[in-house]
Amino acid sequence: MGLIGSGWSANAQAWALRALRFTVREDGFPEVELVRAMSSTPSKIESFARQFGFKEWTTKEGDFFKGDLDVVIIASPNNTHAYYASRAIESGADIIVEKPFTVTVEEAREIVSKAKKSRRRGAICLVSRLLPASVVTRELISRGEIGEIREFRAVIAHAKHAYADTPFEWRMSREVAGGGVFADLGVHPLDLSENLTGLKVKRIWGRTYTLVSERFDPRVGQKVKVDTEDVGFAVLEFENGGVGSIEASKVSPGFEEQMRIEIHGDKGGIRFSITEPQTIYIFKRGTSRVEKVTRGFEDIYPWLIWPAPKSFEGWVYAYLILHKNFIDNVSGLRESTVPTLEDGLRSQVLLSSFYESSTKGEPIDLE
Repeated sequence: MGLIGSGWSANAQAWALRALRFTVREDGFPEVELVRAMSSTPSKIESFARQFGFKEWTTKEGDFFKGDLDVVIIASPNNTHAYYASRAIESGADIIVEKPFTVTVEEAREIVSKAKKSRRRGAICLVSRLLPASVVTRELISRGEIGEIREFRAVIAHAKHAYADTPFEWRMSREVAGGGVFADLGVHPLDLSENLTGLKVKRIWGRTYTLVSERFDPRVGQKVKVDTEDVGFAVLEFENGGVGSIEASKVSPGFEEQMRIEIHGDKGGIRFSITEPQTIYIFKRGTSRVEKVTRGFEDIYPWLIWPAPKSFEGWVYAYLILHKNFIDNVSGLRESTVPTLEDGLRSQVLLSSFYESSTKGEPIDLE
């Protein structure tokens, strides 16, 4: 395995890779060797690589892409995803790409096409799909437990940009990030709106707001313009006539890493929160009761040694599930579910349509 990046996502994924050997109880599961890490930040990469046990580290592409890696994980800034994905495929590696897949639909299509032609596999870190609550919700909806879907509602929020003295970072630049809170966080509920309901979005409205327009950039020693949104709202129309709404915010103090999903049908409703990733609440018209259903990581994924039953179950474990399932696939052990490159392309279509609608001030129809 090789990994590109040294920020938050890179740390989460490196932790998950290291944890695999202590969490998978399956005969025949291959040993994962952390061969090489790369980052454009020299001051970070050595300590990052040493902390997680990579054998080598570098800041140079030529030293990273040597053709000896089976899988390359791309956890660098968004505008580098397509480039590094292409380089990795050309080197003969399969790829895992952090969301958003790319910054444009055209880039995403190119990578999907290149991977198919090269017979390379890929996964996108739409890890919210892998939470136990998401798995159970998808199962119940597919069985018709709440009937025909009428409404999808989601809120995802944290406080990273809530304060005006928070310094400028690359996620505040559209050129680098491709968008603001919707590209960073909102892409998760956008993906879940279709993945959980089994429906396609046919039309989307988007509105974005940049609440702090300038921030101090320590790299240049002065304030610079912020051109990505702090808050965004999406209204969805589904193919069956149902509707949906998504709010994404980075200005929500006191609600760190909040994601709340509600799905309502003509026979009942389901809701869950990322703060309880093992629990859903379901209402059925037939019983007129709200039932609490708890299925932990260890119930959904019986190969896990940790987290143990009744332990604290943080959503970051979903990265571990994604890596394990992807390694199943690329090693030929079995076919396991992961968000594919095609899923990443679809999420990019939804995301780009959201931003197009916000810019034009009108709804966008999706093919």
